[in-house]
Amino acid sequence: MANVKLDANGIPKGPVFEPTAPAVHRSGVTAVDAADPADASGAVDTSGCEQCRFDVTVTGTGFTSLDVQVLFWNPRQSLWFGGAQRQLTATGRYALAADARGALVYLKVIAFSGTSFSLSADYALS
Repeated sequence: MANVKLDANGIPKGPVFEPTAPAVHRSGVTAVDAADPADASGAVDTSGCEQCRFDVTVTGTGFTSLDVQVLFWNPRQSLWFGGAQRQLTATGRYALAADARGALVYLKVIAFSGTSFSLSADYALS
């Protein structure tokens, strides 16, 4: 059997979710991203995992809305491709999940309406 995880008794496990501990993806973002990242150096590597959950914290003043988008890296073309978008209409804490399926992913700020904001994003893989 290829790539089968075994439990402590040596018995093959069925499909299981073993999430990673949260880690920082982006911190102190206060402006809309003018362009996609130049390369994949700041991306989250989801190798061996199906899903990437972003835990996003947004603060701000005069806040109306903030739009984020998950980007997926295409290593053959060395380009980012846009995935799902989400509009946040209030400050607070949000969990956003993306089916990453082993890809390199990045959470991009694509639009903001209001006076000022600050965004932080952790990620956890499963």
